[in-house]
Amino acid sequence: MKHLLLSGLGVLLVISVASAQQSSAPRFAQAAADDQALPKGFKSTPVLKSGLTAGKMPIEYPKAGKAEIISVIGQLEPGGRTALHQHPVPVYVYVLEGTLTVQAQGAEAREYKPGQAYLEDVNHWHQAFNKGDAPVKILVVFVGEEGKPTTIAAK
Repeated sequence: MKHLLLSGLGVLLVISVASAQQSSAPRFAQAAADDQALPKGFKSTPVLKSGLTAGKMPIEYPKAGKAEIISVIGQLEPGGRTALHQHPVPVYVYVLEGTLTVQAQGAEAREYKPGQAYLEDVNHWHQAFNKGDAPVKILVVFVGEEGKPTTIAAK
């Protein structure tokens, strides 16, 4: 009797596990198929990964205050230039169109073409120029602090 009871419980357990697996497998497959967070037809092309700025200085994040990300699309007309300036925060720049020339204090000029990116030097004077005959368009992302400036112009 004891043996028959154990056998019956074993069969019941096997049936329960098999039934649970069958009923959850289609739900899992359907959930995975419906999951819009999974990439489908998405291609990723790395642009920049660095702990150093273009001038080989380490990146430093704000140590106080509330972090804030600001992004802008900037355009520099042919023959145009920015003011001599510096950034107290990390700045990522991606060239969308044209050729951008950056002259940092005490360094050789650097040129960036469409598809190239760089990290600005923090607290280091520099100036950007468009020496070409077409507008330069750039994406600029500032990793700053709420309520504090991202750019300081020379006086």
